[in-house]
Amino acid sequence: MIYDVVTRWDSAYKMLARALYLRKAIDHFVDEDEDLAKFKLTKKEWDQAAVIVTILLPFKMTSQRLQATKRPAIDSVFWDYEALFNKIDAIKETFNKPEYVNEEWAQELHAGVEKLSEKLEKYYNKTDAPFVYPDSCILEPRGKLVLFKQERFGGGGRNYAEQYKKNCHDRYIEQYEPIEISNPNPRKRLHEESDDEDDPDDYRCFLNRQSRSAAIVNEFDTYIATPLPDRNTHTLDYWKVRSIELPHLGLMARDTLAVPATGAGVERMFSKSGRVASWSRARLQAATIRETMLYKDLLVRSGNPLNEEEERQKVERRRERKRLKTAIDDNFSESEDEEDDPVLIKWEQEWWRKEGATIIT
Repeated sequence: MIYDVVTRWDSAYKMLARALYLRKAIDHFVDEDEDLAKFKLTKKEWDQAAVIVTILLPFKMTSQRLQATKRPAIDSVFWDYEALFNKIDAIKETFNKPEYVNEEWAQELHAGVEKLSEKLEKYYNKTDAPFVYPDSCILEPRGKLVLFKQERFGGGGRNYAEQYKKNCHDRYIEQYEPIEISNPNPRKRLHEESDDEDDPDDYRCFLNRQSRSAAIVNEFDTYIATPLPDRNTHTLDYWKVRSIELPHLGLMARDTLAVPATGAGVERMFSKSGRVASWSRARLQAATIRETMLYKDLLVRSGNPLNEEEERQKVERRRERKRLKTAIDDNFSESEDEEDDPVLIKWEQEWWRKEGATIIT
């Protein structure tokens, strides 16, 4: 849901950011054409566009984080919503400053930000129903209940940490603990588990029964009681190892963390499929297109691209753009690496920090 509302503002940001990046070139182009001279933006209009880009920048950054595929992103949805609300509140406070109160254009933007906030609130309220969002936070080993214990989640007298913990625990008990998991390679019996285990009157057998009854009764409680792992621990690596000890909870983590935070990856695949199902290949079967796309994606992920020469040329083009920094046509390239232009990324990170270009402190 957050992707649906953020992606539109991200698209608006990209268009305005590119226009600001090419401001000198656009002004020069308009000056050379008498018919277009009337459309030339004034300095004030350019400054207003810069303010809009500054407002939309957090949405662009959020969109990029949620589209990342190196780690699960579903657990960061709550955090990103809160971060966006904080940015919006900061913008509202800025527009209420004396230097902006009497500015007509600033108040128009203020009204737009209010609508933006209402739209975001509408989508945020819907996250209370899907359980995947709180469950993913709990199954992130470095987080667990930490996020829900923050002050931002303490409103209304509700104990979100205990509420979400109980709900997640109940779902685990109901849906995952009953699953039978067979171990194809059972370990050999430990030395302590000798033949004495078969004797109900044996002293060792009695001690083992007592220790089991005193232990934590399920995998979920075991996981919650476990100390947080090292900060460098990767989420998927953690569950790959712990699934041996916590097989049922590992299944729950697999199902939960596999939920994508956005549909960006699927949309990219649809866009790339246009290069496979072209007009010159109009008779390809749907199954053939699907298998071709999966095979190509597998090659790229494994580090063995389908066309090594093409990949090498892409790397060379990136280096060339970085050296020249003046090739305007590259900014409008239709290649799939358009968003990775290092020159544009560096400019986006720095331009709004300059004096007179930013409205958010």
